[in-house]
Amino acid sequence: MDAGKLTLRVFAVLFGLRALTDVFKPLGAGSGLVFFGKLVTGVPNVILAPLVGIYMLVYAYGLWHLRRFALPMGIAYAVYASINLVVFPILQSIPGGHGAGAYAGFVAIGAGVCWGAVWLLRRRVATLT
Repeated sequence: MDAGKLTLRVFAVLFGLRALTDVFKPLGAGSGLVFFGKLVTGVPNVILAPLVGIYMLVYAYGLWHLRRFALPMGIAYAVYASINLVVFPILQSIPGGHGAGAYAGFVAIGAGVCWGAVWLLRRRVATLT
């Protein structure tokens, strides 16, 4: 297995695990969903978090199996995640007393994984099924 395919599989597992935390947020897994920079709780969280989680599970499946539909899903998710990463500290305070440096590291990893998956899919678009 080539390094790109292996990396996409690792990303698929990471997205899948992250998706499960969103699916189960209404049951108390985590604090709430960040939706376009705003931390949502209550009824919006109960509705939106599982929907985002299911979207991410489908995306993770597409990454793992190198499916063509994963590319537009990945672009959409990377845009959504990037908006969250930029807007969240503007609308909310950075949680847990973490400083700007820690948040910058979180942003680098989050954006890197999201856009890295898109880049790797784009590089092999001719072989996607």
